[in-house]
Amino acid sequence: MLLAPRGETLMVLLITLASIIAFLAFAAAVLYWLLGTNRYGGDKPTTLQLTASAAAMRNGVLNPEAVRVVRIYFIKPSRYDDDGYVSVFRYGVQPNNTLNVLSALNEEFNRHFSASRNVHLETIIWDEICDGVISPATVRAIKEKAHEDGVELLIGLAGVQSNQYPRGRDLALQFVAEGMTTMMGGFHVSGYPDSCKFLNSVGITTIIGEAENLWGFIVEDFLKGELKPQYSVTEGIRAKTGQEDIMVPIITEAQLPQIDDRYLTRFFNPSMTPLDTSRGCPFTCSYCSVKNVMGRTMRSREPNAVVEWVRDAMRYHGIESLFLVDDDFFRSPRWEEILTGLIEVKKEYPKLSFMMQVDVDASCYANIAEGETETAKHRRSKRFTELAAAAGCYQAFVGIESLNPDNLNFATKYQNTDDRQHKMKIEESRARVINKYRRVVDNWHKVGVSVHAGYMLGFPFDGPDCGRVAAQTLKKIGFDIVSFFIMTPLPGTEDQVRYTKEGDIIDWDFNQLDSQHVTLRHPRLDTRQWMQAYKDAFTGFYSIGRAIREVLTVCGGRNLNAESRRSTLRQFCYYFFSYRQGRHPMVGGVWQIRRRDVRRAVISDDEALRFYLGGRRFGAILRGEPDGFAGAPA
Repeated sequence: MLLAPRGETLMVLLITLASIIAFLAFAAAVLYWLLGTNRYGGDKPTTLQLTASAAAMRNGVLNPEAVRVVRIYFIKPSRYDDDGYVSVFRYGVQPNNTLNVLSALNEEFNRHFSASRNVHLETIIWDEICDGVISPATVRAIKEKAHEDGVELLIGLAGVQSNQYPRGRDLALQFVAEGMTTMMGGFHVSGYPDSCKFLNSVGITTIIGEAENLWGFIVEDFLKGELKPQYSVTEGIRAKTGQEDIMVPIITEAQLPQIDDRYLTRFFNPSMTPLDTSRGCPFTCSYCSVKNVMGRTMRSREPNAVVEWVRDAMRYHGIESLFLVDDDFFRSPRWEEILTGLIEVKKEYPKLSFMMQVDVDASCYANIAEGETETAKHRRSKRFTELAAAAGCYQAFVGIESLNPDNLNFATKYQNTDDRQHKMKIEESRARVINKYRRVVDNWHKVGVSVHAGYMLGFPFDGPDCGRVAAQTLKKIGFDIVSFFIMTPLPGTEDQVRYTKEGDIIDWDFNQLDSQHVTLRHPRLDTRQWMQAYKDAFTGFYSIGRAIREVLTVCGGRNLNAESRRSTLRQFCYYFFSYRQGRHPMVGGVWQIRRRDVRRAVISDDEALRFYLGGRRFGAILRGEPDGFAGAPA
């Protein structure tokens, strides 16, 4: 056999290496082009001439009257990571429904009152987790741009959760320091009066509860320069909660969310958007704040309006997937009409698909088990699962929370145990819970829908092996995706009240209430054991072997429809990597970006007041302006 000279062999190797390098460089360039350009969507459309011509103005044909423009920023704050940096990602996971609803309320105001009042509300939404960090320079730029454009400013920190409150508070104080009128709303301020008192004391208006009935009054008061320290729902219906009764608005004719095409480009799936068709939750789970902010009385939007909204979203915005963010769509009083309407939409647009949140009874009784006779709840469950699948449902999120009935009863989650009176023996009760979960999964799988379970670790009856046992059992039952949460005492819940009285809250930093930090003292677990149980849960369920199997089979073998399989595979891979990177999948995103010039400086409200406002309040008091140091419009 003839051998090539060494020089020729070396030349071939060099050519091969050069070709590989050139290919990698080309691939990197393509990747950069795909991910690094068109950050805010495609090219802007050509500007249209909407005003009178210059000649008409010179000849006095028209006598223009200045329009009062209010530029309203609706900002969804992110949270600080463990190193104190603001969590920001190239792509978010899911658009925020609150931002879309608030944008729609502004548009509704403009349609009804803009011409008659000669006022225009200009809306800018900013989701910090994917739109980028709002730095001190950004705050000043917002003020300077408004001054340059001759518009007034109104800043709204919207949909603020408890783990986002420290970041939202820090932003609010920076806006206040620059003299901008600032508001904050969301679950945290709606459920924790102490934070409201602090914010009100520094000139920040707080909005308690849902905004539909309040927004018109807020805008009116702002225009008059008489913005109140706090707004809460006073018209609507009285609803029970886990504590005292509250007023909640009727949403039958409420404005539906507005889709922002620019906003959609900031997410991994730009053809997906959230939608709430109903609000409230009838159950009494002690760890949940939904019932205390939105009430236990279920309220629904008008089904025909919902269906038309979905049709328009697909026709005009390219939406293909929905996340129905109702806390429990199965308990909506109008679910049948909505699903029937969505079935008709799917005939026009076959790509329509959606995921939703439901309780265990939504599918548990879709079959008649041995020893059972058919009842109304069997027929209701069966019809719900069949209609949901026909309408395009690909995933049902079900809060199972625990396998231990003692934990479920402790949390008053009786809908999972069917043992409100605690009459069953523990062995019988455990077998009943496991069997109920198995029926939930099997009945959804029968109609081709995947099941995403919510599971909490750290209930009082959990031990060091709770994470490992949960992962093994949930895999055997057949759940497709599981979100694991460390038990967290959310402000405004019965758990938070109980643990405060008992002195068991060991970390009052709200930034830690993200479901992956230990903030409680546990009777059976220390912090290290608790975190280990959390790690055992996600590494056990999202194991490397299972990940390989899911990828190779595209989540096959469970009777899932095509969209369910694709979605489950995407979610499984995302959860697999997110958990291992130390981020809870529900508070993260794709491709993290770290801005090292913006970092957390304070923890408590008092520290934030001193850091961001310094001597401003004292100086205002000396001038006899105790309430004016932070509230003047730009």
